[in-house]
Amino acid sequence: MHARNDKWLMVLNSGEPAKTRLICFPQTGADPEQLRNWSTGLAGHIELVLVRLPGHGSRQAETPLDDWPRLLADTFSALRPLLAKPHALFGHGLGGMLAYETAKHAQAHYPGQTRHLFISACRSPDYPSPRPLLHVLPAAPFQEAMLSLGATSIEIHRDQASRNQYETLLRADLKLFESWRDLSSGNLDIPLTALYGSEDPLAPASNMANWREFTRREFELIEVAGNHFFIKSQRQRLLQIINTHLGLLGE
Repeated sequence: MHARNDKWLMVLNSGEPAKTRLICFPQTGADPEQLRNWSTGLAGHIELVLVRLPGHGSRQAETPLDDWPRLLADTFSALRPLLAKPHALFGHGLGGMLAYETAKHAQAHYPGQTRHLFISACRSPDYPSPRPLLHVLPAAPFQEAMLSLGATSIEIHRDQASRNQYETLLRADLKLFESWRDLSSGNLDIPLTALYGSEDPLAPASNMANWREFTRREFELIEVAGNHFFIKSQRQRLLQIINTHLGLLGE
């Protein structure tokens, strides 16, 4: 396995010639390197690209961004060289929103290069954000809400300073997640696969079904066993879906 790193991106490939890239965006509060082991399960012709956002993972010392215009401008700038070549996009939760916004940007500036869009555990753009807003809750109710969604306790393996830093990141990410909307229905000319957890209260099937209205191409809605964090528990299932959809690109 070959790896290349910079501030914004980690690129991993099998050493085989890459026919396409799978660009992955992290979920709320997550270190993108949690998906590093996907590289061993992807077909050899797929190069894995993990996007590192400010405040996440190796960039945890940086202030996380909580406004969409700045986040999108900086992300698109970092991805520019990759979006001009064949690629697919995957995002879970907040990452799904970033993947969709990146797909719109790529379609406008690099038409035809986005071969597939995978949206995971993310409400459709026209579906209202759930209430109450989590990012403004006081500390105790906020932590209870995170645990109710299936998260691991943010108290574990963290001193007080680290807990505070991580809560700041979660609140910034949730502010983005809860403030996002887009009504440009049917704008994409890209095949779209939407994935939802069978026990996910944050993005159930009813919140995701209307993704079909945001592409003119093929659409598929797939149930995956698990809660909002099925991206961890259902690695093999997700890789199977991705490999199946991107398999023809290797021929």
